[in-house]
Amino acid sequence: MRLRLAAGLGLLLASMCWPAPAAAQEVSLAGQVVERVLPNGLKVLMVKRTEAPLIRCILAYRVGAVNERPGITGISHFHEHMMFKGTRSMGIKPGTFARDEEYNRQIDALMDQVAAEEARPGARDEAKIAGLKQQASALLERQKKETIVSEEIWSAYQAAGGTGINASTGSEMTQYYVTLPKNALELYLALEADRMVHPVFREFYSERDVVAEERRMSENSPGFFFQEQLNATFYAAHPYANPVVGWMSDISRVTKQEMIAYREIYYRPDNATLVLAGDLDPEQTMALVEKYFGGIASRGPSPRVRTEEPSPFYYRRTIGGSFKPPFIEKRVIGRAATNPQVVLMFHIPPLWHDDLPALYMLGRVLGARTGRMYLDLVQAKEHAASVMASASDSMYDGVFRVSATGREVQGELAAPLDQIEKGLWSFIEDAKSVPVDPQLLERTKNSVEAQYLQGLAGTGIAGTLARMETAYRWQYIDEQYRRRMAVTPDDLMRVAKAYLTRDNCVTGILEREQ
Repeated sequence: MRLRLAAGLGLLLASMCWPAPAAAQEVSLAGQVVERVLPNGLKVLMVKRTEAPLIRCILAYRVGAVNERPGITGISHFHEHMMFKGTRSMGIKPGTFARDEEYNRQIDALMDQVAAEEARPGARDEAKIAGLKQQASALLERQKKETIVSEEIWSAYQAAGGTGINASTGSEMTQYYVTLPKNALELYLALEADRMVHPVFREFYSERDVVAEERRMSENSPGFFFQEQLNATFYAAHPYANPVVGWMSDISRVTKQEMIAYREIYYRPDNATLVLAGDLDPEQTMALVEKYFGGIASRGPSPRVRTEEPSPFYYRRTIGGSFKPPFIEKRVIGRAATNPQVVLMFHIPPLWHDDLPALYMLGRVLGARTGRMYLDLVQAKEHAASVMASASDSMYDGVFRVSATGREVQGELAAPLDQIEKGLWSFIEDAKSVPVDPQLLERTKNSVEAQYLQGLAGTGIAGTLARMETAYRWQYIDEQYRRRMAVTPDDLMRVAKAYLTRDNCVTGILEREQ
């Protein structure tokens, strides 16, 4: 089955129009994924792919910006950085552990004084803060020379032939990944188990400055603040309002003790999924996984987010179908030196909800280059340079987004933004009562099929599994695909009526700064 899939995928993706999806129904993950769960809660997903003697390795933690609280926003992303700084046995010169720990203790004591001074109400002693930071920097420079081995974990993977070594943090998941020759699998498991249990957050405060600078670089992008504020306005209650990089005031003040406490809650085997895809033997692999991860203690499940956004359908579900939610329509107006834009954002349920397949397909159809919205606003009237529509696949409360970028001619808009906004709403209203063109829906389903098959091919399946298992359960990959392919024109009109309403909308208007 894998050989047929690999051979046919190139032709499949090269074709713009092919027969109604049927072959993909024969391909599923059910018989390909081997799942094991250790007594400590670590879930292991293995997929055999023998095309090359390589294994794609991902360790995914169910933690991200959505798990953060005010005061420590950005800590998940910061923690991702710190996991490359070493452990009790990595990132340190032989025989220098005690000296290294003493440097860490002295630096932490100085920076604790800085934190206390910065937290004082009213005027704070800036000269004292500067002096303490200078002392800490001097100690760090000595520590770097005497005890620290920079990027040793990274170097170990490279020396073993690793490629694609990196990590990423999102709103819901943090993952560490690398592709290695199959004979380096034991090295990988040893290093990742060590990082899970014994990380040492060396260079914490200098790396905090690096993360703050990373945010400053993002801030230099035109429109960054508008998008950030629009998202924060959209999520009035839910922690999806937190930017992944964090708010600057939190990034610059988070302490090492706060990160240690955060790590204890979320970075543990019962909150992690290990995904391995490649040339492997499941039984031999599990023996190694148990060797390195089996002895790590479980401390019970990590807390999940329980806040729900108070949207109209939330009120109707919790109070009753006859309840009339208050009409609240929010708008965010911004100016920036970038392309003018209109954004309409609607609250929708999580990815596992029965309405999500239809909402996903509605986004694909509404934003298609062969759809009515694009053909009218972009091609016929030339009011917009581009239009987009999409539904998120979120672990918690999601968003359906419809947007248009204004077309400019010699520095002037071809049409006012309020006219473009009215145009977007006209197509949203059409979606509620006018059935989609059957050919457009069929082309969209063909595209969805190609995306599904591509996600199953090769070792790239590891990322697909990590994402879905973290957000819900990996088996839903197949189920989600089948539900999307079963969507009808009536389904699209039904969800458009239910969710794309003005009292469920936050509007963003971004004007060009003159």
